Amino acid sequence: MALIRLIKRIFVLFTLLLGCSFTILAQGNLDKPVALDNKQNLTIGQALQEAGKNQDFFFSYNSDIVPEDSMVNVAGYDGNIRNLLVKMLGDRYEFIETPGYIVIRYAPNRLYLEEGDDEQIGNNWIVKGRIKDLNSNELIAYASVYEQTMLTSSMTDKNGYFELKLKDPNESVLLTVSKEDYRDTTFMLLPPFDIEASRKKAKLHYYPNGDEQNLQSTFFGRMMIGFRQQMQGLNIGNFFAEMPAQVSLVPRLSTHGMMNSQTINHASFNIIGGYTAGTNGVELGGIFNINRKDANYLQVAGVFNLVGGNVSGVQLAGLSNRALGKASGFQAAGLYNHTGPFTGFQLAGLYNEAASSTGLQMAGLMNISEGNTDNQISGLINIGKNVTGFQLTSLLNIADSSAYPIGLINIIKTGEKSFTLGYDELKYSMFTVRTGGTYSYGIVGLAHATEDRTYNWAIDAGLGLHLVNTKWFDLDGELVSRTSFGPPETTLSLASMKLLPAFSPHKNIKLFCGPSLNFLMRQNPEENHIPGWVIEDNSNATAVQAWYMGLSVGLQFVII
Repeated sequence: MALIRLIKRIFVLFTLLLGCSFTILAQGNLDKPVALDNKQNLTIGQALQEAGKNQDFFFSYNSDIVPEDSMVNVAGYDGNIRNLLVKMLGDRYEFIETPGYIVIRYAPNRLYLEEGDDEQIGNNWIVKGRIKDLNSNELIAYASVYEQTMLTSSMTDKNGYFELKLKDPNESVLLTVSKEDYRDTTFMLLPPFDIEASRKKAKLHYYPNGDEQNLQSTFFGRMMIGFRQQMQGLNIGNFFAEMPAQVSLVPRLSTHGMMNSQTINHASFNIIGGYTAGTNGVELGGIFNINRKDANYLQVAGVFNLVGGNVSGVQLAGLSNRALGKASGFQAAGLYNHTGPFTGFQLAGLYNEAASSTGLQMAGLMNISEGNTDNQISGLINIGKNVTGFQLTSLLNIADSSAYPIGLINIIKTGEKSFTLGYDELKYSMFTVRTGGTYSYGIVGLAHATEDRTYNWAIDAGLGLHLVNTKWFDLDGELVSRTSFGPPETTLSLASMKLLPAFSPHKNIKLFCGPSLNFLMRQNPEENHIPGWVIEDNSNATAVQAWYMGLSVGLQFVII
């Protein structure tokens, strides 16, 4: 038994540095020939673009780290892609080949596994050790140590020490160590009686960089994502596994353990909340769901959803939904939705915000679309850029251009704005401001009775539509409501439908005179005069109520 134990320790502690874990796979794309015979004075970015032409892969790299604007001399180069990359970038970068991509990663440093210890407990194999810098011999803190096939991972502490539990100690494993700015390093661990290094099919796949890089800068991201999980994401980067399902209590307690931030699931159930790489299926969270990359099909949370990539499908939350990338489908939240470019239907109790919106935004308070916008409906405020549909609100619409803004105040950059001095059949003088877009506009005004009454002042509010708009002649239709100031027993209420033909002697001046159909209500029966042409009088001992035809005239000053 002692001899067997000794043999086991020798095999376990024997490590073979194999280089990058992902370059163990066939290097077909890196070995493909490329010729740049006629190319001179190229930047690194241009050279990569030329080398990738008509290929079945893409180069993926961080433009903040790879100096893509630097000039290189590759004229007359004729060789394989690997040597071209080394020629341009030197030996401080590593080149990882994955299906569809050649990943260029800055990794000037090297790692190695110091001799450690192991222990077999039942069907588990406990591997221990320390990770050091190959050149300086310094201990490396917060390096990710994981086994791809089992999706089992650990992380070194501040002293470089790690402890990893592996299942089935009778199988050889390939243990990968990853750390930002270090080359990924894979070691072969050989248990007793198994000296064949058979590598199972890797479960990790590469996805190009996305908006998830800013996930941890959000409020919920900082609050819910632990430091060790942040380091895991930095170390392993955009290599993700796809798994059928996962269950978590909180982000730190998951069936995938520390690998939850690198796992894309088809079903994810988070009792309190979870932090995963993404979902292609159904994700349910009692309080929250946080995804590094994309969420597809259905995501539901009691309080909030936070997605670092794109959202496609249905996303529901009691408080908020936020996607740092694009979103499409149906998104509903009790308070607010916040996304990049959005396509579909956004519904929020308080407000919606999107980089651009195609479809419909509906919110109790406010909608914001920073780019091109389709349709918006809100309780108070809509903000868009180039609005191709309509904006409907009770108060304020803001846009660069909008054909159909429907609100009392419309600040449209390319729209028509005017103020008017007018007079009507009730012997009110009026000052009215009209603001709007191509076809519709809002009306807000102040009216004053020229006769001495108990309700001399009144406010006008309404909506208008440009029916005819030519250089010399305009025809507008308006719906206007007037309510007088004062106590309720002296209130005058007037609802009017106006047709206003206007003559334009100058592009900034309009003269109008047109009829109106009005419904008048007075709470003071002593003032029982009904102006204009009375159509129907339903007055009684307590109030004046009547339909009549009236006339409005005025001078309008237009500001384009």
